[in-house]
Amino acid sequence: MSGEAGFAAGYALVLLAVVGALEAYGRQSTSAWASRVFAGYRRAVPDAPQPAEPDDWPHSEVGRFHRVLSLSVSAVAVVLLVAELVRHHRPVEIAVLVAVAVPHCLLLGRLARRLRRMSIPPPS
Repeated sequence: MSGEAGFAAGYALVLLAVVGALEAYGRQSTSAWASRVFAGYRRAVPDAPQPAEPDDWPHSEVGRFHRVLSLSVSAVAVVLLVAELVRHHRPVEIAVLVAVAVPHCLLLGRLARRLRRMSIPPPS
């Protein structure tokens, strides 16, 4: 197996981890009042302001933003792997590159479906 194909496969695996991290980060609460930083303040002040609703902007767009980033990273990985498949034709290289490309292709489909299903809040 050539070093270039191995490097591309390893890089695509790192990009797979980046996609997972972006998806996990996109599910985090963006409300300042839900953070641990303000936990003491919430307990100490009886009239703390109400937390923002999850569908208020910019909180409503965080999941969509991270999903688009994840889609972009995964698409870059697929393009990189396809380019490597065009350059390297030995059976072991094809097997490794396809094995790394399959999870990215599955993720692309799943993330695209989830992005289409996300509701777009009405403008305020």
